[in-house]
Amino acid sequence: MSIDAAAVDSGDTGAGTVEHPALTLPAEQLAGRIQHALIGQAITERMVRLHVEETARFGFDAAIVPPSWVWAARDELKGTSIRVGSFVDFPYGTMTTAGRVTEVAALVDAGVDELDSTINVGYLLSHRVPEFIEDLRAIVSAADPIGVKLMLELPLLSAAQCTRVVDAAIDVGAAFVTTASRGAVGIADAGTVHWLRRAVPPSVGVKASGGIKTLEQVRTLLAAGADLIGTSSGVAIVGGRATAKGSLYSY
Repeated sequence: MSIDAAAVDSGDTGAGTVEHPALTLPAEQLAGRIQHALIGQAITERMVRLHVEETARFGFDAAIVPPSWVWAARDELKGTSIRVGSFVDFPYGTMTTAGRVTEVAALVDAGVDELDSTINVGYLLSHRVPEFIEDLRAIVSAADPIGVKLMLELPLLSAAQCTRVVDAAIDVGAAFVTTASRGAVGIADAGTVHWLRRAVPPSVGVKASGGIKTLEQVRTLLAAGADLIGTSSGVAIVGGRATAKGSLYSY
């Protein structure tokens, strides 16, 4: 989906010409909008515990960890108020609905505070809209009362399909809608975030993810209307001693 981002180049989201705070706040004050994600293969317990420690030290919104390591994150955060999240059927969203529901239930039992779920975009692109919607509804229902952030894969869709997937997300009760699952699908951009914020009601949050590696990207996306930023490069972004992880096309 190609969206004209001219309206958000200066941080104007339709509320006049007042500069958005995200454009000028110190980097460390933006950490509370970043969900610190640990994505990849060969992730060890030590890596998970370090990731959680970084979340606490820099004040990130939540630690997002692989499903198999939720228990370790919970253990590391015992006695704190820091939230732990994980992801469902990442990165492709091609499991059966039954398999996805089973994974959701297991993650809820493991103690996650929130979930990021892929969508079966293949159903939508195959014009199997009823199956697509019922799959989303089953995931949101299985997670209750945990909120689900649906990764809508908007860069893969036409304008009409974008509208349809957003309407479906609202209809099934998604807590958040996310631009994409990762940078390989599409780099998060201000125009898409601006459109998405206007397409959902205020009760539904907007998360930007996909190739977010710099402080400038974070500022622009927040000014465009994102409530949360998903990235594995949070430490580098807020000025910690780390380099941005992966390529532009990674999470």
